[in-house]
Amino acid sequence: MLLDGLLGALLLVAPGQGSSDAPAPSVDAAADGDYGQALERVRKARQMANEDPRRGAVQLRDALQLLRDFGPVLAKDPEGQDLRTMSLLTLSRSLLATEDADGARETMDEAIRTSRGDPLPAEEFGPGLAALYKERAGVLAKRGEGSLSVTCNTPCSIYLNERPVQPLTEGLIPGRYRVWIEDRDGEDPVLQRDVEIAADKTATLEFGTADIVEPPPLLPRKRIMPRWAEGLLMGVGAAAIGTGAVLWAIDGTCPNGADPVTQSSVCPQIYTSQTAGIIAVALGGAVLLGGTITLTVDEVRAKRQRGTQAVLNWTLRF
Repeated sequence: MLLDGLLGALLLVAPGQGSSDAPAPSVDAAADGDYGQALERVRKARQMANEDPRRGAVQLRDALQLLRDFGPVLAKDPEGQDLRTMSLLTLSRSLLATEDADGARETMDEAIRTSRGDPLPAEEFGPGLAALYKERAGVLAKRGEGSLSVTCNTPCSIYLNERPVQPLTEGLIPGRYRVWIEDRDGEDPVLQRDVEIAADKTATLEFGTADIVEPPPLLPRKRIMPRWAEGLLMGVGAAAIGTGAVLWAIDGTCPNGADPVTQSSVCPQIYTSQTAGIIAVALGGAVLLGGTITLTVDEVRAKRQRGTQAVLNWTLRF
C-alpha cells in the first residue's frame, strides 16, 4: 500500500511527454475501414484517459480490447503497434492514478509480455510509471521462461499478441497469450487461440490439415511352391523315412522270421537291406525337411503380409 501511494503521488507530478498523441495510422492501415475506426477509438480514449484518468481508463480498456479483434492486420502495422504500446502504458498510469494498483500491474504485465524483451518508454510517463515498470519487469523475470511451438501443415503466418513470430518462439514470460495463425494461401480460415505459457514448458499448436499419403498397394509375395506340393513333399519324405527304417531294421534277418544263427537250415538266405534303408531314410529326411522349410517360410511371409496390411488399414481409418 505504501508503494501504491507513492506511485500515485509521483503520477501527480508526472511530465506530459507520455500524453502526446500517437502518430496517425499508415495509409494501408487506414484503408481498412473497421480497423481504422478501431485505431481512432483507441486514440480518442487515450486522450480522454490523459484528461480524466477515471473515466478515460474504462474507455481505453474497452478500445484496446476491441483492437485485439484485428490481430493479423495490427501485426502488420508497426504504427498501430506503437499506438497500442503507448495506450497500454497510458492505461496503466491512469489505473495507478485512480488507485487501482492491481489493474495497473496487470496492464503493465500485458505490455511487458507483448513487447517480448523490447524496452518500453515508461520513463516518458513520469517516475511513477517508470518505477512500476522496473518493479514488474523484475518480478516477471524471476518466473522463468517458456516457449511456443506451432506446426503449420500449410504455409502460414503466426502472430503472438498481435506481433509476428517464428514457428518456434522461445524466451516467453509465463502467462496468457493470444495466438493468431493465418493461412498464406487463404484456403483455411484464420485460427485464433488463447494459450497459457508456463515456465520451462513448450505449448504446442497445429494448423491446417496434413495431406494423407496413400500407401502403395502391397503386392502378394509369390510362394516358393503351392501349399499342396509342400504337403506332398512332407508326406513322401515321411513315408520314405518309414520305409528306410523298416529296411534298416530287417537287415540280417530271415524272410520267414527264423533265427539265422541257430536255424540256418531253414534260413537259406537273409535280408541285406541296411544300405537301402540308410539311403531311404536319408532321402526321406531330406525331402521331409525341404517340404517343412518351404511351408514354414511361405506361411511366415503370408502372416507378416496380412499383419502389415492390417496396420496400414487401421492407420488410414484413424
